[in-house]
Parts: sequence; structure tokens; C-alpha cells
Amino acid sequence: MNKKSCICLFYIALLVLPAPILAKVRAEKDRKKRQALAAPLVGLAGATVGPALFALLVATYGVYKIASLGIKTDRDSHECDIGYCRAKCNSWEYVDWGLTTGCGDYYCCVQR
Repeated sequence: MNKKSCICLFYIALLVLPAPILAKVRAEKDRKKRQALAAPLVGLAGATVGPALFALLVATYGVYKIASLGIKTDRDSHECDIGYCRAKCNSWEYVDWGLTTGCGDYYCCVQR
């Protein structure tokens, strides 16, 4: 090989070899960033939040992360002590007005 070919191969090697190292460093930075973002969510695990905060959390962290932590909006069909929050109670249920405050726009429907 002539001198020009050797120099070309040397520069190609310099361009290609650092790529896996840089990818590993970037992956580590991304992992640390995700862990720092997920820290505030631990306090909200299993909580019921308002619609504005729920929309913000979904936009920031994604639906899968929010669902896996059990965070619900106050408009979901979730438990309200002895009943469930629903937009309209079924025929075998009645509205418990004392527990409805935790259901947002829904009613706390309790079985008769």
C-alpha cells in the first residue's frame, strides 16, 4: 500500500472507533437524566390527581410510566372508599354525596 492509502485507513479508523465509546457515554447520561426525572413520581404513586396535572404528567413521563405507578385522574373510574367514581350510577347503585368530593366531576356510586 502506498502512503496515501495508509493515511486514509488511519483517519477512517479514527472516525469509526470512538462511536461505541461515545454511544456508551451518552446512554449513561440519558439513564441518569431519566432517573432524576422519575424521582418526583415516587411520591405520586397510587395517587389521584387533577386533570391538568394528569395531562402534564402524561406529556412529561408518558402513559406507560404513569399507568405503571397507578396515578389516576380524578375523572377515572377509581375507588372512593366503599364505591366507585362514575359519571352516572348504575340502577343497583346510589350516589354517596359525602364521598363524591374525591371524584371530581364524577359521583361516588355505592351498591345498595
